[in-house]
Amino acid sequence: MKTRLNLITLALASFSGAAMANYGLAQANLESVDTSRWACKRCEPVNGYSGKVGVSVGAVEAEDNHAANRLGDTDGFAGAVNADVRYRGDKGYRADMKANRLGSDNGSLTLSGGKADWVNLAFNYGTQTHWDVDGALSPFALEGDRFVDTGSDVEHDLKVKREKYGFALDLGGDFWTAYTNFQREDKTGNRRASIYSGGGVNLAAPIDSTTDRWEAGAKLTGQRWHAGVAYIASQYDNNLPNQFDFGFHQAAMSNAPSNESYHIMANGQYALDRTHFAGRIVSGKMSQNNNQVQIGGINGLDGEVETTDANFRIASTATRGLRLTASYDYSDRDNNSSVLGGNTVTVDALSGDISERARYDSTRHTAKIGASYRIAQGYRFDAGYDYKQVERSDLERETTEDQGVWGRLRVTSLDNWDFGLKAGYSSRDGSKFEAARATSEEENALLRRYNLADRDRVEAQLKIGYTPLSSLAIDATLRYANDDYSDTLVGLLNADDYGYDVNLNWGATDNLNLHAFVGQQWIESEQNNRFSTGSSFDQIEDSFLNAGAGMAYGGLVNDKLTLGLDYLYADSESETTVTVVTPGEYGDYFATSHSVNFYGDYAVTERIGLRLDYRYERYQDSDFANIGNIGNDAVKLYTLGNLNHNYNAHMMMLSFSYSL
Repeated sequence: MKTRLNLITLALASFSGAAMANYGLAQANLESVDTSRWACKRCEPVNGYSGKVGVSVGAVEAEDNHAANRLGDTDGFAGAVNADVRYRGDKGYRADMKANRLGSDNGSLTLSGGKADWVNLAFNYGTQTHWDVDGALSPFALEGDRFVDTGSDVEHDLKVKREKYGFALDLGGDFWTAYTNFQREDKTGNRRASIYSGGGVNLAAPIDSTTDRWEAGAKLTGQRWHAGVAYIASQYDNNLPNQFDFGFHQAAMSNAPSNESYHIMANGQYALDRTHFAGRIVSGKMSQNNNQVQIGGINGLDGEVETTDANFRIASTATRGLRLTASYDYSDRDNNSSVLGGNTVTVDALSGDISERARYDSTRHTAKIGASYRIAQGYRFDAGYDYKQVERSDLERETTEDQGVWGRLRVTSLDNWDFGLKAGYSSRDGSKFEAARATSEEENALLRRYNLADRDRVEAQLKIGYTPLSSLAIDATLRYANDDYSDTLVGLLNADDYGYDVNLNWGATDNLNLHAFVGQQWIESEQNNRFSTGSSFDQIEDSFLNAGAGMAYGGLVNDKLTLGLDYLYADSESETTVTVVTPGEYGDYFATSHSVNFYGDYAVTERIGLRLDYRYERYQDSDFANIGNIGNDAVKLYTLGNLNHNYNAHMMMLSFSYSL
């Protein structure tokens, strides 16, 4: 046998190069072929400037500043700058500028530059504004460190503005990278707050804080491995006093304390031929030592929490059609805070025990194993087992264990069809409930918190994809989940979560594209409540609906004009029925919106483009808790007025763009 192979090899070697056929591309006969259009313009390196710059100007007509959460601007003039510009020079030098709605209340800018594979410096700036309510009414206003009664209602805008800016620096070589970055966020505005002063008082409280975040690290990369270390630190500074007085009541409101934290991280990964390993370990500390409101025998808190997190991943292709995965996660939270006691104590009104200030610790272990097997071409089955154990201190249940199994079948072998079916079952149990922390004796064997109670969960999901035409795609998803708290008599008893999503995309013609989608979700739950004066049975039904459709028609006016239309409808509603003696319902709690965007894109020249947008927003919500001031002079509930929304808003925007 060896002799025969050697003879064949010798015979082949004896052929001359001219006599053997050569089917290489270099030997192709191109004399009669026009190759002038073969060049790949996208692949050519382009030095100099490229990209697009633009400016938008327009106006907004809105009855409520809440509309700015959708439109990006409040009532009146609206303008912004947009850009995506790139510069590429010789020897790898490069620079980029990206601007998105710069100049508006929700805009951003990023500048970066450097040399490829060596150094890169970036700067970023952005603003983000979220409106809650404009014109909230309250007779109480802040003067210095004290809320005072002005005698008449004063309007307050409840909104939060975030201003972010920072920089990043990267240095690198053939197998190493070092980096550092800094980010600052200034947050200002007003928020809803409550104070008890012989009656309920709702008022507008100020927001003024600064958060800094630093990160520095290094990475090493080899042919089959990667390793890195990083240091991350953050500091939160509340620029407000620690507490506010209310009238003659001192320290009536406490503000969030300033705090800081740091984390040290190491991670790495290694790849064999068929097996990949990855892991990470993080050690950190969080601390705060601001003065607190003196209440319940506490004068202050030297807060310190140490954290340790680690995870490990492994994935291996055991055989040609079988892939195995496994992971383990560990998380530990150790609370080493020191409570600074005062000269008073707090006694539980029901048990008579002296209340303790608990320092909560927790440890979590999570393990997962999975397998993915290709049964045949177009058929794949996945399965897995998940386990989680959580240990908590100073809670009525110290240990909980969650275990679950799941399976998924994917079928892609049928023409034009794609099926995916997933089902799973999980259960949770744990240690004995000990309701009284001081005596570890069971006080109330019926009451259960839903995140600690025994639970059985069943879930299923079906995905279907259908492409009857190359230009038409339809996707549908059905899902259902049930949580059963069969051992709970007081608390959450059961919950159902089910819904569907349908998406359609159709390229009707070369110039017309259509799309539509609809999705609904229902969450239904039941719970028993027990009070000192009796009990109640509650039924909660939450429903969500979102639907939309749109089209884009191009090729108009000598292929220069594209017209488009998009519509979005969203609705959410919550209904709660409370049965004490006879059934009763909470008031309205819903939100509904209609959004329309009509636009036209026109190419004036190859470089100059114009776009006109018209947007319409119809929004309405209602919360039964938003009521006017009620009560008598002795005991009165002060609200912030009617905080519900019901408005129409319009925006017209003209955008000019220039391609470099």
